Amino acid sequence: MMYEKNSINKRPLGRLSSPVVLIRLSSFLFLGLMIGHMSAYPWTSTRTLPETQLVGLMKTVAFEFMREPSTYWHLYFGWGLLVGVLLLALAVTLWLLSDIAAIAPRSVGFISGIASGTSLVGAYLAFRFFYIPPFLLFSVLCAILMVATVQLLRSQSHPIRGEYEPNVIKEGRR
Repeated sequence: MMYEKNSINKRPLGRLSSPVVLIRLSSFLFLGLMIGHMSAYPWTSTRTLPETQLVGLMKTVAFEFMREPSTYWHLYFGWGLLVGVLLLALAVTLWLLSDIAAIAPRSVGFISGIASGTSLVGAYLAFRFFYIPPFLLFSVLCAILMVATVQLLRSQSHPIRGEYEPNVIKEGRR
């Protein structure tokens, strides 16, 4: 499908600053965040005796949750795996979302804005409870996705122009 030369991929700073490229860059960064998270498996340190004892207790202290037997280790380990899967799903979703930015810039803008806000929360939580590398990645993701959001939402500020309609539709109106 061909689009007008005023598409969202044609910006004064070039293709590198287009919302599509920014969203795809954020997809790669989320993939990097997932790889970093999963590389810390099993998300524990057992270098000292107290650390080893704590992990042992997590594996042996059993309880029942929603009528299912479990241990703290199952919750801890399962949650770590789930976070990795969700980060991968977000990376793939953002990559696919970038494909429809030219067709539905306003909708993609709102979705990338939500991802930007979520990244801001992730940056705060990483700074408060975890480590500097995920804090930095989430902060960069927040900024990149916010820039893409602003560009996408501004692109629809003058819908009368019809800048993003396919040529086929425009030719049919002539």
